[in-house]
Amino acid sequence: MLKGTKLVAFLSVLFLTACVSTQMKQFVGQDISEVMMVSGTPIATFDLDDGRRAFQYRLGGGTYVTPQVTNAQGTGTVVGNTISVSQQAVTTPSAVLESEGCLVSYIATRNQATNQWIVTDIRYPKRLVC
Repeated sequence: MLKGTKLVAFLSVLFLTACVSTQMKQFVGQDISEVMMVSGTPIATFDLDDGRRAFQYRLGGGTYVTPQVTNAQGTGTVVGNTISVSQQAVTTPSAVLESEGCLVSYIATRNQATNQWIVTDIRYPKRLVC
């Protein structure tokens, strides 16, 4: 059962990662303003040595709260018409988890004729969870 759960979790993360990269790739060949209309203002913009410009966005992240969980085990002993129950409980407290997310860079080249920054490449972390 545990192997099946791990496989489903792995495939889910792989699918979500593929979705994110596919969503970002739709902007390749388009003006950076198309990215800005969907994602807002970049958190950083800087020029690269070869004349290209990087526009950086924060993807994902946030605060997550895990619920408190109590697992109980017990045994019952019957003596005549009476049952005696012995129980042991383990409680895992709730927790607050914070993630900064991932930094995604849209790399753009200046189109001199139209004076636009055209997205030519996207750089994002190769890790599974942002």
